[in-house]
Amino acid sequence: MLVGLDIDGVVADFLSPFLRFVEKKTGNGPIPAETITDLSFKGHPVLTEAIVEECMVAVSYDPDFWHHLSPLLAPAEWEALDALSRQGELVFLTHRYERESYDIHQVTSDWLRKHGISKPVVHFTQESKAKLVEDLRVNLFVDDRQENCQEVAERTQATVIMPHRLYNQSFIHPRVKRIKNFNELLGYLR
Repeated sequence: MLVGLDIDGVVADFLSPFLRFVEKKTGNGPIPAETITDLSFKGHPVLTEAIVEECMVAVSYDPDFWHHLSPLLAPAEWEALDALSRQGELVFLTHRYERESYDIHQVTSDWLRKHGISKPVVHFTQESKAKLVEDLRVNLFVDDRQENCQEVAERTQATVIMPHRLYNQSFIHPRVKRIKNFNELLGYLR
């Protein structure tokens, strides 16, 4: 079985440092994570799509931003993923932007190694994750973004799992299974 994991929001905490970056860039006070009800930031009381887009572009050019993300998994969970990776049964699928000023693949792979994945396989795309899931023949796909989960559920045969986050609570799809913690995912893999 081939498992495909998103990185940001699944194994790495993207939202907290991104909100701190936005706060610093805009001069707005603290932006509580619980005010983010979807990752498009539509209808947010402070954030506009333009501010979010400007900040996303800015962090995409900053390798230190990606290098310093905190992990969302416990050491035992990283060990379980590393075992899958060593068996050739794990790939990471991400929409991180590739820039000419640095190698995001290297930064991402180094981050995964730092947290215990000895031989990370990372695929970057700005296209459809469903196409990537299909091309790689991923059997189990995990993502925190509802758009990705819906698209993969509707366009592939992969089992789709979504970790429960504040910003994706309202999303419901008959082919998307929810997990409250990563150990539940490990249960699917057993």
